[in-house]
Amino acid sequence: MRKNRRRAYFRRITAAMTAWILCVQLTGCQQTGMDDANQMSEKKEPIQTSEHNTNTVQLQHAGQNMEAAMPKPVDFSVDDYENWNKLRDENEISEEFREALKQFAFRSGSQILKQERGNANYSPLSLYYALTLAGCGANGETAAEIQNCLGIQSQEELASQCGKMYQRFYYDQQRMKKEYEEYGEGEYKSTIQLANSLWIAPQLDVKKEYQQLAAQQFFASSYLADFTKEETGKQMGEWIAKQTKGVLSPVIQTDPQTMMSILNTLYFYGSWQQPFQESLTQEDEFTLEDGSKVSCPYLNRTDGQGSFQRGEGYTLSCLNTNNWCKMVFLLPDEGKKVSEFFNTPEDLERALDMDSQNWISGKVTWKIPKFSFGSSIKKLPDSLKVMGMERMFTDNAEFNGISDQPLWVSQVIQETHIAIDEQGVEGAAYTMMAMAGSAMQMPELEAEMILDRPFLFGIQDSSSGAWLFLGVCRNPAEKS
Repeated sequence: MRKNRRRAYFRRITAAMTAWILCVQLTGCQQTGMDDANQMSEKKEPIQTSEHNTNTVQLQHAGQNMEAAMPKPVDFSVDDYENWNKLRDENEISEEFREALKQFAFRSGSQILKQERGNANYSPLSLYYALTLAGCGANGETAAEIQNCLGIQSQEELASQCGKMYQRFYYDQQRMKKEYEEYGEGEYKSTIQLANSLWIAPQLDVKKEYQQLAAQQFFASSYLADFTKEETGKQMGEWIAKQTKGVLSPVIQTDPQTMMSILNTLYFYGSWQQPFQESLTQEDEFTLEDGSKVSCPYLNRTDGQGSFQRGEGYTLSCLNTNNWCKMVFLLPDEGKKVSEFFNTPEDLERALDMDSQNWISGKVTWKIPKFSFGSSIKKLPDSLKVMGMERMFTDNAEFNGISDQPLWVSQVIQETHIAIDEQGVEGAAYTMMAMAGSAMQMPELEAEMILDRPFLFGIQDSSSGAWLFLGVCRNPAEKS
């Protein structure tokens, strides 16, 4: 019986949602006579990894190269609930960190999405990780601004909590793989997978303590990189492709002034718990904001036991994936513009309140347009400045925890892609941050999620409450 329940609960379609990539480029005052990026100094004594749940591997520090730590391997049986639960408890993030992630998602999401006029997609969690990794090397007013924005006042706590979340995703993946094997469900492909790396110019003297922190808490490897050569951009793109299973394979356009790049990837692959039938997919019209119409195929389904909530001017509902995540859809009422729901962080938080007591169980009729689009978010520096991170964009920035050489952020760009169909959702994003130197009515028990006009969407990890993606679809027929 338990086996059958497992099969019913985790039955999946071959589907996917995928990856966010964050690249942080740090540039500083250049020294003359650049060494070749592949040249490494004599290896020093190996460094041991530190505490929580990391396998005690050696980190080879060779010049500016350092190998990342890895979560310690485990080999528990599927039914060893005691040890699996203990492992999960050890990597449980704090309520303070959970709230910080949520508030950052709403603050940054409202700032970023309200500047976009068309389709847009954004990953709060990926940006949070990259800012944390850079912020853990900051001090003074720069550190204070970053920490205030991230919602945690201690760099040690930020690093520790990010490490726990990384490992929570990692071990959940291991457990689900074993369950699928045990119960004959085949290969388990769904995942939430984080990855980080540092790419360092030979002339930048990065502090070993910072590299150790990156390796042990963020599981980030360090690589020597000559940013004057196109080959470096190609190698960075290959690293991204590997971490995102080929969904993204960009060739990074490097800047000779770059001193260091921080790459973060967030790869998400999930399938609906209940798939959509292709035979029910039908072409229909979608009404744009200007009143004109476009034609697109719609996924159709009715959930007899769904859940939804009605807010002031909108209906909210969600679809679950088989890796403890949900894709949330917000449909504005007729006459309401989707932009009204992210005018302020408070508007977005009220609209996407997944902890609300107003959820209703009832029939939900789904009609979701299949869409596939890309967007380029180029005003991230403006958004981050509005959120209080101004100093890191000036030559007064203090990143002395990374290097004694002066560093400051000069550019932040994010490019994304997302698609949805009968099988699931697939998304990817690439972000580059460059640093340079010198009273409601009683609702009915039925909801119609007929998404035939602009709507909001998001992907939330139910376990941590973290928003992996936030976006808006204004034209499903618009292709990237």
